[in-house]
Amino acid sequence: MPQLDKFTYFTQFFWSCLLFFTFYIPICNDGDGILGISRILKLRNQLVSHRGNKVRSNDPNSLENISRKSLSTGVSYMYSSLFEVSQWCKTVDYFGKRRKITFLSCFGEISGSRGMERNILYLISKSSYNTSSSRITCRNDIMLIHVLHGQGS
Repeated sequence: MPQLDKFTYFTQFFWSCLLFFTFYIPICNDGDGILGISRILKLRNQLVSHRGNKVRSNDPNSLENISRKSLSTGVSYMYSSLFEVSQWCKTVDYFGKRRKITFLSCFGEISGSRGMERNILYLISKSSYNTSSSRITCRNDIMLIHVLHGQGS
């Protein structure tokens, strides 16, 4: 942008203001814009303050139930994504064999994920039968599984 002088100052100022307000007003007044985000955060804080007393408790059984539910939800998401990837691999392999072209038929991380999934399912079944297990042991097992997943071929 050239230096401001007597002849171009007004036009540059005019176009800068026009562009700024043209984009600033729709962004701020949009429901998903900056003001929309602040409204969403205020509503979220109100809901959390009303529900906060119900969710927060120091009961070990409720904490274990919450962790078990979250772990099983994570396993189900992982299993569904693993199933979709394996279906995609089978489809790509099928079309590659029809055209006699070699495509990618499997991912290296799938075998590691399947082993990790098996260990997580074992941990869930173990913790559902034994409710007196300490959280530290379960946490160490999960950390071990995470390391094994990172070392997958």
